[in-house]
Amino acid sequence: MDLPIRFPNEADVIAEEAARFRALSPEARIHALGDAFHEYHFLASVDRSGKVYRYALEEERQGRMAIEEFVARHG
Repeated sequence: MDLPIRFPNEADVIAEEAARFRALSPEARIHALGDAFHEYHFLASVDRSGKVYRYALEEERQGRMAIEEFVARHG
């Protein structure tokens, strides 16, 4: 189906968002990351039985594993 609407390329959108983030001051970057962190955990807590919660648990598990591997290599 040929739609008259052109959707942006996903890679271009990601590149634009990354450029916007890089243009922020260090304080604004920390604030943006903190906001994203809080939103992520809020969504995970609201959706206890769903996909977001399982994703959050898996991300935390992988983060712990990465830290443990790092400590084992460099500890």
